[in-house]
Amino acid sequence: MLKPLLTAALVMSLSACMVNIEKSPKSSTHSSTHSSTSQAAASEPESAGASSVSSDSYAKAFTLANGYSLVVVEGALEPRSIGSVQVSLYRNLDVGDFAASLAFVRDGTILKAELVDNSQKQQKLVVTIVTAGSGNYQSTQAVCVAGESLTLCQ
Repeated sequence: MLKPLLTAALVMSLSACMVNIEKSPKSSTHSSTHSSTSQAAASEPESAGASSVSSDSYAKAFTLANGYSLVVVEGALEPRSIGSVQVSLYRNLDVGDFAASLAFVRDGTILKAELVDNSQKQQKLVVTIVTAGSGNYQSTQAVCVAGESLTLCQ
């Protein structure tokens, strides 16, 4: 009797943590937003290859030259104006073959993330953050990919 209840509780808790990142086989960058509330987010026009940013979260995936994938997301359930950025490296995103992850502090929201170096030998991602409020101050953080590890670039 107790085992079916524990199994049901485990399945429900795991399914609540899943995020689906839409992927298009023809594009090297993919984007999606995930809403954590029942309110409809205001829609913003997107340019080709641009990421979607709603009032709830930011998520974007990149396909690297070596076939790996990078996923950039704002921390789940965090305020939009402050929190964390998580960059995850996957050997194969389609099957969830996870390799590494890195998180860092953000003061604001992710404005954009872009690959500035995507060669077979090295990859570099730059994440631009814009502060909340009237200042709209921007800061950037570069993430370097070396093999199957992620580090903050100097």
